Amino acid sequence: MVMSNLITAFEKYFKIIPANVVDSKNRFHRLRYQVYSQELQLPDFEAWRYPDGREIDEYDNRSICSLLYHRESKNLAGGVRLVLCNSDDPLQPFPIEEHAGHYFDKNLVVPNQLPRRTTAEITRLMLARNFRCRGQEALYAHGMDDSNIKDSRSDSRRQFPHPILGLLVALVRMSSECGITHWYAGMEPVLNRRLRQFGANLKPIGPLVEYHGGRRPYLDTIDNVLGRMFRENRAFWELITNHGKLYPDSVKKLSERECRVQILKQGLF
Repeated sequence: MVMSNLITAFEKYFKIIPANVVDSKNRFHRLRYQVYSQELQLPDFEAWRYPDGREIDEYDNRSICSLLYHRESKNLAGGVRLVLCNSDDPLQPFPIEEHAGHYFDKNLVVPNQLPRRTTAEITRLMLARNFRCRGQEALYAHGMDDSNIKDSRSDSRRQFPHPILGLLVALVRMSSECGITHWYAGMEPVLNRRLRQFGANLKPIGPLVEYHGGRRPYLDTIDNVLGRMFRENRAFWELITNHGKLYPDSVKKLSERECRVQILKQGLF
């Protein structure tokens, strides 16, 4: 799908809704309850914990989130949350640090050496059930299994490559608005493998751990992610960065890194 067609398809089928007022926040919390408590029935998400049908945790008071709206069906297609640094206590741990920090490879990351105020963690990245109904997709909140997810001409939802790409659009928009430079994530490896097809995979920083199921900790700079995407999937990069208006320096830094690599390879010190 060429760049113009991809952007046209996204705008035709989807819309990003910032969940920054009471109504949209409640819709986001109810979708979380529906996916994690009712459908997946994950440990620590038992329905009895949320008597009002809204899944809320201790990180929501330092988070921003967005919803993905499907225009044709007028239904929510998914949502994603970004947990921000605690401005009053920057060393307060992010969720993945709290639950898996002792497994981090210290050669790759030392949490207190990160730029804490511009680091955020990707969490609650999920699709509604109707948008994860192929193959083994229903087993994952994100709807990304290891099966083929190529478009189906008979299904308008998949004329856009995958709704997860719409959540990446939301994620980059939120990150840009908050000046975020680094992304943490705790993901099933299958999700990171599938994100690679968009050039949006993150670097692992530790082993698989038990954290709401088997998850691995990841960390990367947004410039690295977008630089890889620019090189490998230019159409996705155009969509996600709004034609390069968001994180414009990522391409410049990519070019500088590639020049340094070539200099080292040629022995031109």
